[in-house]
Parts: sequence; C-alpha cells; structure tokens
Amino acid sequence: MVVLLLRSSLKVKDIMKLIGHDSDIINYLVDDLTLLNAVIKNFKKHVVDGLPTISIIFELAYTEADVMLIFKNVFTNGFTGNPAGDLYQIDSCKFYHIGSKIYFSADPDESEDGADGISEDDNDFILCGSVEGYIFEEGTGE
Repeated sequence: MVVLLLRSSLKVKDIMKLIGHDSDIINYLVDDLTLLNAVIKNFKKHVVDGLPTISIIFELAYTEADVMLIFKNVFTNGFTGNPAGDLYQIDSCKFYHIGSKIYFSADPDESEDGADGISEDDNDFILCGSVEGYIFEEGTGE
C-alpha cells in the first residue's frame, strides 16, 4: 500500500509505505530506522473500529524518514499527558511481541532486574493487541 500525502507548507509529497504488523515492525526498526534517539512528533488517542487506538509519529534520528506506529486495541496506556507537546526523545525503549500482545515502552526500567521483559517500573508504555507501522519518505510527486 502506498499513499501520497501533500504537505502544503513544504510543497513536497511524502510517500507513506506500510512497514508491516506486529513482529514485522519490531524487526524492521533497526540500524538507521531505529527508534533510539527519535523524537515523538505526534501522539494521538482515538477510536478505530470501536477499539481504543494510539497513533505515534516518530522523527527518526539517523534518516530523513518519519515512522508512524498505530497501536490498536489498547489495553493499557502508560503515557501521561501528550509527549508530542514537549521535545520527547527516545533514549531507550522496549518493543516486544509477547504471545498475542504488543508491548512498547519509551522510558523503560533499565535496572538489572527490569532490563529484560516487562517491568512494573517501565514508564510511558503501551500494551495492545496489535500494531501496524508506516514509513514516510520524501517523494518526487507528480
């Protein structure tokens, strides 16, 4: 799936490409596409198909592309407030596919006890049923 989005203020077109779902995304976000040192540009809570959903757009640090993750069927939202309102940089994160659930923490517990797996001391986290991801790359447009 490819979608063109027009950013009128910049007069360029971005191409939005589907990265994948669940584990596909976790495996895709490596090297230059890592979420480490990315900045949260947009954070939105909404309802899609009757299910609580959170969409986050990340400005990646090592490439010109942005990534949007859509967390669907959100069971727990551990974010307080809107992280896009501040300059929220991801210094460390956890992103797991555990059974039938997806877990993401933008401020994980990095202690010896909490470094691996889900920790009650993780902050700014989402536990949900699925996630899909998109990458925005600058296109030439027609």
